[in-house]
Amino acid sequence: MAVKDRNGKTEAEFLRDYDVTKYFRPSVTVDAVLYRVLSADALRVLLIKRGGHPYIGMFAFPGGFVEKDEDCETAVARELMEETGVVGVSLCQLVTASTPDRDPRWRNITVVYCGEVKDDIDFAAGDDAADARWFDIRLVGSTLKFAAIDGTESFDCTLDIARDAFGHVDINNTKIVERGCVAFDHAKIICYLINELTRRTR
Repeated sequence: MAVKDRNGKTEAEFLRDYDVTKYFRPSVTVDAVLYRVLSADALRVLLIKRGGHPYIGMFAFPGGFVEKDEDCETAVARELMEETGVVGVSLCQLVTASTPDRDPRWRNITVVYCGEVKDDIDFAAGDDAADARWFDIRLVGSTLKFAAIDGTESFDCTLDIARDAFGHVDINNTKIVERGCVAFDHAKIICYLINELTRRTR
């Protein structure tokens, strides 16, 4: 006998009548952080220059929206390939960033993946990425110092860093004081990654 809920509906009837518009539906994106460890407080990270709004001309991780029939792992591999040409890199989930105002377009929650690579991998900007470059990024106090390894770009991004009860960088409560040329909340995610790698090696 089919089990019925408090409204007298079976599961099939509930699903038939379910209103998907009842609850707010944020979008889901994915981001790929390819990095190489330089020291306890410094990473080399592959960033793309955004070719469109928002944050046109600023630097970000390769990434984009999860399509209707994709899981996040498939989406991040696809976006990485489309924007940098990089394939076959092992990625693991790093963190989910869900600060309500993190993306000026809409409420976009991003699942961030990371992978440690050698910086001599072949890459080329594609899709909506205007360029792609390796940056050496050093955390000095609460400031991230960015320097493209080809010498073409350098800038700082200053944060007001918050930590949670476990000592992790709290992405939602960390604030961007001075953005520099970093799009979205990606500076906060870099700070989080540096902190996590340091914690793991203690």
